[in-house]
Amino acid sequence: MRRRRRPVRLGAGLLVLLALPACATVGEDFVSPANRTAPGGYAMAGEQPAPRAVYEAAAAKGPWWSGFGSAELDQVIRQSLEVSPGLEEARATLERYQAAEAATRALMKPQIGINARTERQLFNSQAFGFTGFPNRTFSLFSIGGVVSYDLDLFGSNRRYAEQAGARAEKARRQADAAALTLTANVARQAVRLAGLNGEIEAAELVISDDRRLLELALKAEKLGGLSRSGVLQIEAQLARDEAQMPALLQSRDEARHQLALLAGKPPAEWTPPDFRLEQISTPAVVPVTLPSELVRRRPDILAAEADLHAVTAAAGVVLADRFPKLRLTGDFSQTSTEFDALLDSGSKGWNLGGRFSLPIYDGGLRRANSRAAEAEIRAADARYRATVLGAFTQVANLLSALKADEVEVQALERAVSLAERDASVTAAGVRLGGTPLLRAIDARRQLSLARQELAEVRARRLETLISLFAATGADWQTAADD
Repeated sequence: MRRRRRPVRLGAGLLVLLALPACATVGEDFVSPANRTAPGGYAMAGEQPAPRAVYEAAAAKGPWWSGFGSAELDQVIRQSLEVSPGLEEARATLERYQAAEAATRALMKPQIGINARTERQLFNSQAFGFTGFPNRTFSLFSIGGVVSYDLDLFGSNRRYAEQAGARAEKARRQADAAALTLTANVARQAVRLAGLNGEIEAAELVISDDRRLLELALKAEKLGGLSRSGVLQIEAQLARDEAQMPALLQSRDEARHQLALLAGKPPAEWTPPDFRLEQISTPAVVPVTLPSELVRRRPDILAAEADLHAVTAAAGVVLADRFPKLRLTGDFSQTSTEFDALLDSGSKGWNLGGRFSLPIYDGGLRRANSRAAEAEIRAADARYRATVLGAFTQVANLLSALKADEVEVQALERAVSLAERDASVTAAGVRLGGTPLLRAIDARRQLSLARQELAEVRARRLETLISLFAATGADWQTAADD
């Protein structure tokens, strides 16, 4: 018996040894397109650099929003990262793709299993040409193991696993993009709420001054010092200023509700901090990622790169399907008609085999699949390049917006300073009796209007800075890892 088994074992071993050197991975190996798609800068020729923007190769330490110096902002962002439904969905999607990758890699290993079977059969002797023998009914019991292994001669399984890994990487980058977007949206809503609070306070002062002006105007009209037309003008101004207040209050409510949504809470169960502009610092400098680093840090660009990697690997799978396949199988079993004899040495049996397949003619199916895969590679490459172009354009626009915001803030700060001086001078003139009280109250009103406009522009500048942090792939994971 040993001599009979040896040729079988040697033949199987020889088959494996001959097949292994022939194993190859067909298809194009993926090469990152980052080096060939990174522009040399953000601004057009002749454009001046934005203030506060400092170009550096490495990201600043700590979460990006720490530069705004707000403990309340830090608390709300961290809460959002923990309970956001949108972020939880992105993480669950990532886990699904990671599990799919693990499943594809498991298929590259030998598959081992146990089979057990029981049957009841009727043996019909006449069906096999035996006459005069009675039919017999008997039971058949079997138990054993089976092993199978795909030699993957041309790398179809390896490319398939590579594709699954690239899809998992894409999902991971999309989860990163969702988290970065979430932190930026929370910060923007907080700044918007702070700006609206400043605008509402200034608008309330304007309305208060309008009412004082109207009281004085009515007294002056009784004394004959002011015409009815003048009084009506002041009343109309009060009405216009009061008409602006409901929209401001509505906008503030919407900002508070949106913050609750981002924090993963219904508005009725959570109230955001009462953010104020004076409690949110404006970073002295904003670290802007170098163009060569942006394509290696920004999550949406990395997700597009992973997508290109996935379709490149998929093309390898399609190409490998045009080549031969070889799968080895073997099983060992104990089979008997008597359950008590199932494990006896005389009940054992085994077989070893291989399945070889080679496509000859398929009507052009595989060739058409290859053309489709190549077209998908070109489409994914175009999507990647479009994502890079969009990212650099966004950064350039934000740098330009930051320059405009800085100029506008500085101009309004001068306007507020001059309005403060005018209000102070007119107040002193009233005390000395040389300036009408109406003029002093109107000066205070103009000061409140200037402060309201300044609050709006300061909030807009902070929102631009926040968007710039997000657009350059700023660090948020240090907060999530704490």
